[in-house]
Amino acid sequence: MLDRLPAPIRRLLYAGGTRQDRLRDPEAVVAVLRIAPGTIAADLGPGYGHFTVRMARAVEPGGVVYALDASSATLDELRAAAGARGITNLRMVRVARDQLEIPEPVDLLFVSATYHHIHDRIGYFSAARAFLRPGGRLAILEARRVGLLARWLAPHASPPGTVLGEMERAGYRLVETHDLVRGYFFGIFQTDESRTPTASDG
Repeated sequence: MLDRLPAPIRRLLYAGGTRQDRLRDPEAVVAVLRIAPGTIAADLGPGYGHFTVRMARAVEPGGVVYALDASSATLDELRAAAGARGITNLRMVRVARDQLEIPEPVDLLFVSATYHHIHDRIGYFSAARAFLRPGGRLAILEARRVGLLARWLAPHASPPGTVLGEMERAGYRLVETHDLVRGYFFGIFQTDESRTPTASDG
């Protein structure tokens, strides 16, 4: 129904995206990440693996992708899907909902439609800095919670300003954004070595 309204009115009412928007062109999302062969990457909250399996292909040969999720069932399904595709460089890692653990530091941590699920995001991503290699990047793809109707239409979303503010407090700097996925904020961050992360509000 909103799609029938003029764009300015639609943005005023709701400027967020849907799951269909996010998954419409996963190849384009992975392409802008500029993942080179040999990269060590991690996908936090991989879901059905729409991005994960493409990342695993992009890092070949010599690279590894860690799928990080709190759900054993999700990881089992993804393991089966990867096996059916002949993907051998995807590693499943079960993580706690409030604490990140990766077997080794990574060049890229990709967070798609998962940011809003994390309770103490400042503390979480501040601690995540320890799992990024020097020059490593953190990519966040998150539905925009923007517009007068966002409270009802976008419970699984975050205002871009909130993401930017929390990432700054966690010790990151924004290095690029991509207006690629309708209704989504897509930002890539690196650690800001000139800043000390501030305390989380808890």
